[in-house]
Amino acid sequence: MGLRAMVTFDAGTGGGVGNGLVSWYDAALMGPLKDLVEQERRGSAYSATETHADERAERMDFGLVSTGWDAMRQELLRVPETAFVTLWSESLDTPAAHVRSSSIKVRRPNVGGRLQLGDAMGSPDDPAYCESAVAFLVAALDTVNPAFAWLGDDGPATDDTNLDCVLNRRVRDSVREARNLLRGYSWTTVCPEELSRRLGGPDALAGTGAFHRVVPLTGGGVVLQATRTVAEYSDDAVRRVFEALHPVLPPGIPQFDPAHPELHYFPADASRFSG
Repeated sequence: MGLRAMVTFDAGTGGGVGNGLVSWYDAALMGPLKDLVEQERRGSAYSATETHADERAERMDFGLVSTGWDAMRQELLRVPETAFVTLWSESLDTPAAHVRSSSIKVRRPNVGGRLQLGDAMGSPDDPAYCESAVAFLVAALDTVNPAFAWLGDDGPATDDTNLDCVLNRRVRDSVREARNLLRGYSWTTVCPEELSRRLGGPDALAGTGAFHRVVPLTGGGVVLQATRTVAEYSDDAVRRVFEALHPVLPPGIPQFDPAHPELHYFPADASRFSG
């Protein structure tokens, strides 16, 4: 399945949702997808790009080479209903990477963004690969204070989070309350500024000992990397993350979701947890 990232942009996003989208795609194309973009310029990779303004509008196709990305970037600022960039390497039958965004049906503007890195792009036990993935997340979100984001190998490929699935929580409720209750947690989790403050801020979070790395974002919020690599994100690490974040997690007793057996979570009600 590879490594996946997900972000939620809302009305509180710095510079607006369109600015958040552009930052997400920019950081992906200049970070983990940079080599694939360069391969396309040399003719050894290819891409598909598209935006769809709304259900009544025609889909717009773009390329990444020449001026194609500049045109798509301007379209992203207008917050289209859906958008994506998919990249294939000449040697692979399946996409090497995929970055996508779509509106979340709550009340606009609410947008979810996703990045999927294929297995061929790196290994979850490689510290350098994992470090570069976290660097993407920091670059993408440093100035925008998103409502939520996560990075790992266990989340569903939808707008749901791990907690949405195991707490049977509707996405629209999860997104609407994202700056009051953290939508979920994973190997790397991004808390918005509002929730980071309630947890005592970056220094207090670092002091819990639950995280390998704590990175404050200049626009507000904090990136929390649980372990050095994704492969090291064990049950004990999951518990430490839960203990550190439980004051801002949604209430309820998680129930195993057979549709998503890969999900990592600690099986306790955050609202009743006392350590």
